[in-house]
Amino acid sequence: MSGTPRNSYKDSEARHVPAVARSLRWADEAAERRDYRDALGWLQAVEAAGEELPDPYQARRNAWLVAIGMHRSEC
Repeated sequence: MSGTPRNSYKDSEARHVPAVARSLRWADEAAERRDYRDALGWLQAVEAAGEELPDPYQARRNAWLVAIGMHRSEC
């Protein structure tokens, strides 16, 4: 028998969704300050958590990369 609590997956999922939403919000806030590197870092955090970026954020990432003079292939 596992030592993992039975509903730990539900608890984890319940925390995961809001954490992803916060990370996307923080990316937007960083971009508003023109801190595009920080904004890109928040998007990387979302992807590191196993989430695919929503289409609008993929477009924003491309715009932010252009703003700092990078291309997607250089990340």
